[in-house]
Amino acid sequence: MSLFDKRNSDVDARAKSDLDRLACGGLPAGAERRLNALRQNGTFFTSNLSVNELVMAMTEGVRPLGQVMGSTVYHVGWQFTPLYRSTELTALSHAQYQARLLAISRLQQEARLLGAHGVIGVRLERQAYAWGENLIEFSARGTAVALPEMPVPEHPFVCALSGQEFYALRRGGFFPVGFAFGTCTYYHVATSANQWVTQGGVFGGGSLQNMELTDYTQAIYTTRHLAMTQMNNEASRVSAEGIVGVIIEKSIQTREVEVNQIPRRDLVVEFTAMGTAIVAAGSDTMTIDYALSLSD
Repeated sequence: MSLFDKRNSDVDARAKSDLDRLACGGLPAGAERRLNALRQNGTFFTSNLSVNELVMAMTEGVRPLGQVMGSTVYHVGWQFTPLYRSTELTALSHAQYQARLLAISRLQQEARLLGAHGVIGVRLERQAYAWGENLIEFSARGTAVALPEMPVPEHPFVCALSGQEFYALRRGGFFPVGFAFGTCTYYHVATSANQWVTQGGVFGGGSLQNMELTDYTQAIYTTRHLAMTQMNNEASRVSAEGIVGVIIEKSIQTREVEVNQIPRRDLVVEFTAMGTAIVAAGSDTMTIDYALSLSD
């Protein structure tokens, strides 16, 4: 075998090994080598925190270890769309949930390699692709930190708190244990009353009166309830006392359908809630392990 062929063979072997790692929810070998080298360096770090955030956190003895990241490109599977009853689109809800968990799990794994107590300032971003209608990408990045006079946990905490917020939280007697998520994609079948108001009604132009479309409103409430319940359950599993910094993402799309030659305008509602679960300082509560959640 020539030197050129051997080099290509080595590259192929490393690529296959990385794919196997990713398939198990892990990290590429190159990422592990980079983080191990950064940990051995001991002094150099990168951070997504601003100067003010970093200085405020360091007044509490927080030591930045490095910037950590996690990402995934996820394929959203086929979802049957009901035409006669309102229901959650479970395939879509599950895809959104699992993609976020994969990204956060890999960020947590990188923090563990740095010997971190946790990650602060986490930013979670979602992106869709015009060339891949059924693809979504989630990326998470934050700053891994070490805390004074505390044993390094098996699972570093992950939170979206800024340096100032982390400082204030600890001064208030609380400690973060991780992100809590909840997401739901819900399909709502419009009632005949809504169809009359929005598409039929007076002279085919709908109702002339101001009025609430109550079943559309109910669809939003139902979607929010399912997402918030899931988020609260995640926090409850680690005995959290509350969730702070909750971020709400909501999108509503209409879908034109025709059943028995009768047009109808249904709704697709997507609701996501996420925040930082907290416990009283000194609590024995376990930090959230996102890798375990992947089997849910």
